[in-house]
Amino acid sequence: MLAQQPGFRGAVKPSDDSRTPRAVRNDVAQPGQEIVTLRYFRIKKGTFDQFLKASMEGVWPYFEKIGSRVIGMWQVVTPEGVDGFPTPEPKDYDEVYLATRYASTAHWAATREAPLLGGNGPDWEKCKKALDLRQSLTISSNVIFMRGSMAPNGPYFMPGLKEVFEKK
Repeated sequence: MLAQQPGFRGAVKPSDDSRTPRAVRNDVAQPGQEIVTLRYFRIKKGTFDQFLKASMEGVWPYFEKIGSRVIGMWQVVTPEGVDGFPTPEPKDYDEVYLATRYASTAHWAATREAPLLGGNGPDWEKCKKALDLRQSLTISSNVIFMRGSMAPNGPYFMPGLKEVFEKK
C-alpha cells in the first residue's frame, strides 16, 4: 500500500508547467500482466459529488486516453435498516474508493508522469485542474495493487412479481 505524498496529485507527479507544447507519439501496446488498483480516499465531508464530477469530467477522459480503464468510484455508505450493520459513529470526513485497470504495473508507473504518455495539451490542462481540485478536497489517500481475473458475468437483480397464484 502506498501513502499519498505531499506535492503529488493523486500520486501523479507535478509536470513541467512550461508553455512548450509536448507532442507525443506512442509506441505499440506493450504486453504485461493486467492489474487493478484500488485507491482509498478520505475527503472533506460533503464533497463527494464535487470530487466525482472532477474525476468524471477532468481526470478520467485523459487517463482513458493514455490507456487506463476506470472501473468506477464509490462513496462508502452505511445502509439503514439492514440487520447486522451497527449505527455508525459520525465521521468528519467521507470515504471514497476508486478502482482502475492498467495493462501492467509498468503502465501504472508510467501514468504517474502522464504528459509523457498523452502530451500537455488542453486535455492535460483540464485533467491537471481536476487533479488539483481533487487534491484540495483530499485529506489522505493510499493505493493497493491487485492481480486476478475479471468475472465474465455481471450482476443482475430479478425481483419476484407481486402475483397471486391459485392451485387448480
